[in-house]
Amino acid sequence: MLSRCAAELMALVILWSPLFAGDSDSPTFERVQISDEYFAEGAGTGDFNHDGQQDVVCGPFWWEGPDFEVKHQFYDGHAFPNDSGYSDNFFSYGYDINGDGWSDVLRLGFPGTPAYWYENPQGKDGNWTRYEAIAAVDNESPEFTDINGDNRPDIICSMAGRLGYATFEPEASTSMWTFHSISDPGPWQRFTHGLGVGDVNGDGRSDMLTSTGWYEQPESLDDDPLWEPHPYNFCPGGSQMFAYDFDGDGDNDVVTSMQAHAWGLSWFENVVGENGTIDFQPHLIMGEKPEENADGIAFSQLHALALHDMDGDGLKDLVTGKCYWAHNGHDPGARDPAVLYVFRTSPGSDAVQFPAIEVDDDSGVGRQIVITDVNDNGRPDIIVANKKGVFVFRQ
Repeated sequence: MLSRCAAELMALVILWSPLFAGDSDSPTFERVQISDEYFAEGAGTGDFNHDGQQDVVCGPFWWEGPDFEVKHQFYDGHAFPNDSGYSDNFFSYGYDINGDGWSDVLRLGFPGTPAYWYENPQGKDGNWTRYEAIAAVDNESPEFTDINGDNRPDIICSMAGRLGYATFEPEASTSMWTFHSISDPGPWQRFTHGLGVGDVNGDGRSDMLTSTGWYEQPESLDDDPLWEPHPYNFCPGGSQMFAYDFDGDGDNDVVTSMQAHAWGLSWFENVVGENGTIDFQPHLIMGEKPEENADGIAFSQLHALALHDMDGDGLKDLVTGKCYWAHNGHDPGARDPAVLYVFRTSPGSDAVQFPAIEVDDDSGVGRQIVITDVNDNGRPDIIVANKKGVFVFRQ
């Protein structure tokens, strides 16, 4: 039903941010605050009412696109205090899990708790039927993306001390999903930071990235083999990690925030090490001090990171920001503005540059950033949620 408060609030907060006026290549964004309540640390999208428009889901609610004025509740839940504690919902994804043509919702909750998915009732009122996917999702940077090459997204996480991924079959999606371990037991605990998926060695298969190295996907996944570990100390504990050819030399580099609850954003150039093995050369994009960034920018708590071509130049850019009140005011820089930025990838003759665009200074990020075209204008938009509320930034 229509949320009057949400409609009134949205009317107040829609504004244009004419950033880098005169530079036609720089994206500009329209800020839409869907809610000022704290439901979750992330928000997702999907066509939940089957009208061809992208809707937004966060916590127990979804809002009808493209205006996000009509709100629906699909499970029993509530808002949480925005100045203390945490939500029981961290990540939300819209996806047709059971293959009936309607977008369902996958919910990844507080670290260490089960993953659930909610079956879309195809327009019927009431709570959606909930199914448990896996018993626990460990790591604070899980993903829902295809890692095994079957064109179906998997839950990327750790469980019981092992790295791995959980798969499902649409015809049997109401049963527990299958968790495939790829590592021996290790330091992959409930609140571990830093995880991602990408093809590091260029063999066409997605590898798994962690803060302490990458795991090479074998040629065959029959019988769930362990993946070969390649130790490398990327970061103390960041957020989402990606493999991408930033310098245009034909091999994939790695990018991550350095500390989800402190400072730093770096990319790691893929270079040839001893005996022809893959090694990395770190390059700092942004540090603790403004002078460590080409645009004089420094902010902390980069607890969410996305990689997407935001300006249409064919190169993938970085989207990140300050995670508002991530440890309830106890992190370095916790009281600084809750900013959201796009760092545009710009390879140069001497070094790769990442010119920055400030999207907003009073929203920040949570643990999840979703990039999609919510208004069907051919330009990618940014969706975030945290203790400041739920936001859509439309190009």
